[in-house]
Amino acid sequence: MTIESMKNIQFPKRTYSEWQQAAEKAIKGKPFDETLKTSTIEDITLEPLYTKNMLDQLGSYVPAQVAAIQHGKYQPSWLVAQEVTAESAEQYLTLMKDDILRGNETVVYTGFGKFDWTDEQLSELAGLITEKPLYFKLTSDDQGILRVFDFVAPEQLAHVQGVVFSEEAVEAPENVRTQLVDTIPIHHAGGTAVHELGVALSILSERMAESDFSETAKNTWIRFAVDTQFFQEIAKLRAFRVLWQAFSSAFGEEAPMIPLFTETSVRSYSKLDPYVNLLRAGNSTFAAVLGGTDAHTVHPHDFLTKPDLSSRRIARNVQLVIKEEAHVSHVVDPSAGSYFVETLTKEYVEAGWNYFLEIEQAGGYSEVIKSGWLTDDIQAKWVDRENNIATRQQSLIGTNIYANPQEPVRDSKIGDSHLEYMTAKRLATPFENLRAQSKVVNLKSAIILLEPVKNIKAQVDFVSGFLAVGGIEPLVSSHLATAKEINQFLANEAIDYGVLCGSKEAVEAVVAGLDTKASIDLAGRYPKEQLSEWAQFGINETLYSGKHMTTKLEKILALGKEAF
Repeated sequence: MTIESMKNIQFPKRTYSEWQQAAEKAIKGKPFDETLKTSTIEDITLEPLYTKNMLDQLGSYVPAQVAAIQHGKYQPSWLVAQEVTAESAEQYLTLMKDDILRGNETVVYTGFGKFDWTDEQLSELAGLITEKPLYFKLTSDDQGILRVFDFVAPEQLAHVQGVVFSEEAVEAPENVRTQLVDTIPIHHAGGTAVHELGVALSILSERMAESDFSETAKNTWIRFAVDTQFFQEIAKLRAFRVLWQAFSSAFGEEAPMIPLFTETSVRSYSKLDPYVNLLRAGNSTFAAVLGGTDAHTVHPHDFLTKPDLSSRRIARNVQLVIKEEAHVSHVVDPSAGSYFVETLTKEYVEAGWNYFLEIEQAGGYSEVIKSGWLTDDIQAKWVDRENNIATRQQSLIGTNIYANPQEPVRDSKIGDSHLEYMTAKRLATPFENLRAQSKVVNLKSAIILLEPVKNIKAQVDFVSGFLAVGGIEPLVSSHLATAKEINQFLANEAIDYGVLCGSKEAVEAVVAGLDTKASIDLAGRYPKEQLSEWAQFGINETLYSGKHMTTKLEKILALGKEAF
């Protein structure tokens, strides 16, 4: 085939109905909606296929949505805003200057404690913030760095721009924003994208009601954490731009630009197999970029233990690679026009606005915080998230699937400069606790083969992987065809816990003859009536895909003896 003939190839046009018929044939009679449509944690349905026709049905809404998003963005690119960890003002300046030389585009300072800044050091810092935007995150006892503005020449003050996050009111140059709308505490508490959007508007509503709209907006900035639900996170950030325009219109104002700062969420970060956090960071960062962030921070893959210069460099390079290789920094809204993203953005706009109205009807942000209404609502969704992880409806690679039971369990060493993350809810925490528990108990476990391993390898691999999540490394028996052989094996090896792997027929052939002190489970699903009948022979439960892992693994580890 020549190049010319390839160019002239015409692909037949297909309708959604034809595609659906082909999909239904491929899934062999399973329900189309249940199999191929996915419900998000916010109860938004993700379609298996988005088409131009779906977008056309939105009519003039899409151009208006895109215009709102593009109007709210300062520039096509974004600022790389990587944090540094230091133990003194001198060390901070050294590291920050080196970071800027290596691609950092923002002077980021996270309250490290109460540094004693000399006039000379502040003068050096003043030089940095006249060249690069600043991003200061301060605690109530760490305000000394703000004296840096006194060391900026009056004619240079107009060049100082950026944001300050402080627990107390601060004074700063005109182009430095000091009023933060912070959705990250909602995110850390387990909130969904809809919670974050609704709360952001409610905070803005309270703030605008107490002050002049234009002046307040001019001094306001917003912060979001970006998780690993790639398309939903893109839609969340885009939805905020649209919601901000609608919110401003309700006040009779033209929507001014509000800088949107983002950072990788630690919700999906794990101390187990921490290098997988690099993939999570890359996913989250690309979503933030496509969603239209103005400045972004990537938490290093070992953020939960103790980042070093190498991991910080890798984290910084996550952004630099995207910026240099993906070319998205040349486009104001790279997601514009996507059938999927535009439709999803609209759904998050509607859900976010409706949730904002719910908060307002409940008395506003301050009231729902005080009453516990918001906390209860967020907690209900967090329970759903934990259940999804515990049943593997959502995967955390290296944590709830493909776990390495021999991996050492690392202690958390989040420093004082990151105290806001100490209470952040993380999906990996229950599994980290299980793995830590497995290191302090002696549990002798076994996978008992009722058939040759080649016949039941998938079953054996599943059980082995299930137990590995709890740090359990079972002994795998040879083929044991009779109850007598099984009883002898369990006694000889002093097994505390065993799982029988084999077909239902193979189980039925041996179960009545079991006589052991070990706790015995079966691999696979069995009717409750059958299990009740076999309970008299020492059969307890079953291990199967979809079983609640953390609950079951806690029971298994409790069978062990405390190690001294």
